[in-house]
Amino acid sequence: MLKEKVKNLPLLPGVYLMKDKHGSVIYVGKAKQLKKRVSSYFQQNKQHSNKVLRMIHTIVDFDFVVVDTELDALLLECELIQHYHPIYNRQMNYFTNYNYLQLTDTGFVLSDDPTSQSFGPFRSYKKIPTILRILEETYQMPWLKEISLLALRTQLPTISQLSFQQKKREIQGLLQGKNKKILSYLKQRQEHFIELLNFERASNIQNEIELMTSFIRQIRNQKTFLQTSRLTLALPVAANPQLTKYYLISYGQLITTSKLASDILPDFRFTAGSDTLAKKQQLTKAEVDPVQILLSYQRKISKEQPKINNQ
Repeated sequence: MLKEKVKNLPLLPGVYLMKDKHGSVIYVGKAKQLKKRVSSYFQQNKQHSNKVLRMIHTIVDFDFVVVDTELDALLLECELIQHYHPIYNRQMNYFTNYNYLQLTDTGFVLSDDPTSQSFGPFRSYKKIPTILRILEETYQMPWLKEISLLALRTQLPTISQLSFQQKKREIQGLLQGKNKKILSYLKQRQEHFIELLNFERASNIQNEIELMTSFIRQIRNQKTFLQTSRLTLALPVAANPQLTKYYLISYGQLITTSKLASDILPDFRFTAGSDTLAKKQQLTKAEVDPVQILLSYQRKISKEQPKINNQ
């Protein structure tokens, strides 16, 4: 029955919802071509992981939704995952674990709810403990054990000259995407271990440099995107290549869309910065993934096509 249902799927972008015998949604996926993607589950494939094989044996039915573009599929997939919390989805299924972060005089505090002093929420919640450890060690925060501080001062003596408030401002600046001084501090720590011929520790520091570089880049890219008042993306409509779908984005939010003939530009009558739409000081946990989808897709297609003139 499932194979017959798959045969009738279109070669168009969309989202599919796998269901078990109880009718519960156990997996939500997106596809550029629904027929090819869904049929792959019901064909012998040695590349299927054990997790996928377990899921396949549980599937008794599926629903699907056809959309205009791959971007529509990505956004709808995210929405449905957040709604159903399917047991076989990992990405975008744990947005409730994204943490807000606050730096106090006694340590870092992770919380589920934002305050006026908090940053985030941060998507890479599994890496946050490592990031906080790197910050604590590099900035030689006073709540560390004295024996640890003695070793850290040897690795990076200049940090001990900073007051706690100076350290706090630098860390807060990093969390806002305003500075990346920590990268130069980490390189100094790395050089210390190289001079001692402790190449294993130097290699570990290199991993920390790469992690912090990626973390800072993510903060900066998202901040820039959330401060962009008007951005228009253009994608061909899969079912009709003579049509183009235009997406109007403001401050990280998808405002509206329009499907037009490919030789016609959209005329979005919209004023950014109105009372109902302004820069967000902080995202909610549920908003992080949709914003990242729009940001990632914008960066992807900006390499492939010129942007529409955003007046």
